[in-house]
Amino acid sequence: MKKTLFALLAGISMLIITSCGPKKGEILTERIQYDVTIKTPEVDLEWWIQNLEGPKREKLVQAIISSANAGKLKIYDVMTNKPMTAAELKERSTRNELLTLQRSYAPYENYDTIVKKELQMSDITRLRFLEEWYLNQDNGRVTKKVIAVCPLVESYTETGELRGFNPLFWLSFEKKFPLEAK
Repeated sequence: MKKTLFALLAGISMLIITSCGPKKGEILTERIQYDVTIKTPEVDLEWWIQNLEGPKREKLVQAIISSANAGKLKIYDVMTNKPMTAAELKERSTRNELLTLQRSYAPYENYDTIVKKELQMSDITRLRFLEEWYLNQDNGRVTKKVIAVCPLVESYTETGELRGFNPLFWLSFEKKFPLEAK
């Protein structure tokens, strides 16, 4: 009797635990990649649209960069998906800019100079995510699992126009990165 009651309670407990716990559901895709603006240049939008609050954005970007620099997580080259070294990451975090300046004395001729710029946290205004998506058909809920994140840096033309966004590296949270295309 005690064994039967114990088995019944154990069975009910397992049923409650499995039915109340988070369900991932069926996999929609093993990978989907998209960019998210975390600092919008649009001043007319509500603050929360395509934007994270300044301190939270800075904390997120700092955590990503710190994790990459500390070697806590694997980092990969965006083009080749091969692991990157700390030296390669440091090289990616600096860039040389060619500036044309004018001399402050006669004949006021123009001259070119190269300025080495270190990456600033404020330069990262977008993040690229690589995720797995799951669908729970019972309630229509989509859950996501972040596989990797890639900071994107604004790139400008010589005239100051936004050219696009340059990816720095993939910071992988999963051992199975990079995923093979099927």
